[in-house]
Amino acid sequence: MALTELQLPEKTNFYNTVRHAATEMDNLMHRWSNLVEMINKMETADFDAMSIATGQVRTDLIDFKVVLNEVVAFYEGIATTQTNIPSNIIDKIRAIK
Repeated sequence: MALTELQLPEKTNFYNTVRHAATEMDNLMHRWSNLVEMINKMETADFDAMSIATGQVRTDLIDFKVVLNEVVAFYEGIATTQTNIPSNIIDKIRAIK
């Protein structure tokens, strides 16, 4: 269903909103790309040194790495297959205490 004339945003505001969202997305993707680069270099010994116990938290962090790799690859146009549902992994990472 199309928006009514009263619901339509002013063109300048619409462009500014879209431009701002695109800029935020691009900045976020660059930050994620940097994070993925760092996490990809981490090994089991690094998790041990940080006192991240073997178990579900470590598994969730590894899943988070996979999701970040997939999202960045998708954004950069690299063909990838989805192995996890990003929202599920993100919720698990947000719940880590």
